[in-house]
Amino acid sequence: SSGINAEWPLRPGMKNQRKRENKAKQNEEQNAKPEPTMQDLQSTIVDEKEKKIRNLKKKLNQIEKLKAQVSAGKALEKNQMDKIATENEIIEEIKRLEI
Repeated sequence: SSGINAEWPLRPGMKNQRKRENKAKQNEEQNAKPEPTMQDLQSTIVDEKEKKIRNLKKKLNQIEKLKAQVSAGKALEKNQMDKIATENEIIEEIKRLEI
């Protein structure tokens, strides 16, 4: 075999036909993904909820550090004071999400 494709030279229009066939095959493969099940959706919701709780706890930790700085006599910026003021809201949100 000389390494040349047996169908070469292509007939006019053959190249485009192959492109269309390959594109259709690709689309079929992409569309073959199974629909998400109810369990998949629930686990996604749980993951989102856990992620939100983790994020809120991280904020609480930051607030604790800021409060420690205040106790040590350090002056905080307005945005840091505002963050401390949201502590109760964050605690309530965590309680609501953990139910």
